[in-house]
Amino acid sequence: MALFWACFFAMLMRNSFLDPGIDRLWYHLALRIAFFVGFGACAFVLSHAADGLPTPRGRRAMSALVVLFCIIAAVSPTVYAVLGAPLPLAFDLVAWTLSGVGLGCLLFAWVPAVSSMDERSVARCMALSTACGGFLYLVINLLPSYFSIVMLVVCPLVSLGVERVVAHEAKPADDLRIPLSTSRENAGLSWAFGVIYAVYGIVFGLGAGSVTQLPGDPLLFGGIAAFILVGAFAALAFMKRFAGRMRQIDMLRMVFPFLVVSLVAMALFTGPVYALSNLLLLAVYVFLVVTSMAFEVHTAHKRHAAPLFFVGMSQGVLGVGMAAGFALGLLPAVAGAANYSVLSGVALGLVVVLAAFITFAPQHRPADDEDATASESSEQEHEQGRWKARCAVVARDAKLSARETEVFYLMAKGRGIEHIQNKLCISGHTVKSHTYNIYRKMGINSREELLDAIEAADPDKA
Repeated sequence: MALFWACFFAMLMRNSFLDPGIDRLWYHLALRIAFFVGFGACAFVLSHAADGLPTPRGRRAMSALVVLFCIIAAVSPTVYAVLGAPLPLAFDLVAWTLSGVGLGCLLFAWVPAVSSMDERSVARCMALSTACGGFLYLVINLLPSYFSIVMLVVCPLVSLGVERVVAHEAKPADDLRIPLSTSRENAGLSWAFGVIYAVYGIVFGLGAGSVTQLPGDPLLFGGIAAFILVGAFAALAFMKRFAGRMRQIDMLRMVFPFLVVSLVAMALFTGPVYALSNLLLLAVYVFLVVTSMAFEVHTAHKRHAAPLFFVGMSQGVLGVGMAAGFALGLLPAVAGAANYSVLSGVALGLVVVLAAFITFAPQHRPADDEDATASESSEQEHEQGRWKARCAVVARDAKLSARETEVFYLMAKGRGIEHIQNKLCISGHTVKSHTYNIYRKMGINSREELLDAIEAADPDKA
């Protein structure tokens, strides 16, 4: 997935090889609008796959569109290099729209493979692949133009090939096939969250569009890569902190203060502060995309809905919002008087309105509140039962004593030494001694490895 993110950031942000010779700001923005229109359309179409997964014919079509992206990435810059002039606007708009569709197909080709992982692995995969993608974005931009074009062509093909190999080792596709009607019924998607994602997309689109005003030099590319890494690792820390209890509203509340800070700075300052504010907005965007996709994959399993439906709907709404944000920046740019301080003020106004949505947004459709609560309670009881069964399997296989098993169960719940000694009426030294014996018998060295062992256990063998 890192190769996908490298190409995605190359299309999203200022770069050294796809924007050569374009000195008109509105042209930059028009191309990104076309890209996100294609990306959003692809997300919505794939989210409505009949059984939650593309058919074999659909997968072949997705592969063909990824290859088409590679062809466009090779032809467009090469023709410019030969002719010394950009191609007609109509051609570029069609090319960038198809590029958005192609990269969207590559992303959603990975969703079934990612969905086969446990929650912790999904979090690591999403965050680390995005961070690596940011680093590859920097590498691509620092290479000579011809090498950059080659990488932009090769990366999607390699990513698609690796996805095919991973798909054979992942969960059988039949386990992920859920009828569209079932996904719609069980998802419980709220219109309020759709509005929030769309407005956030508008704000992020404005921020990304304003980066096109900045000189395309190694310092800018390094800053973009650095803030992508900041957003990705912040997302990893957040998901690790809230593992097992991550909520959509928590993600949205987490990013809200950073949006306000960056937009206020963009509206009031120029120069380096303005540039840093834009990059902070990019980090917030990365954080939201990574955490939301990981959350959606996990929630789809809990609610028995197709992961492709969850991810496709959210990324489709966010993509449409991004296109609208670039379009908002396009309006003054067409008139030749782009004033991003004013636009930042408009975006800040939108964020203030969002405060009410974030505070009062329903997390389920009102008609489904009671059923959703009962369903979640049942799911929680079911998951707790399976968790206990996994713990029993691990304790039995490790041949833990009765007291060690008691300590082990409390450790599995995340309890610390003080809680365990009070619960079992033993000393802290005894708790540490039992912990050492548990680690030794299980052949592990940390609590993270203990949790991994429990998650890997088969509860049906209890």
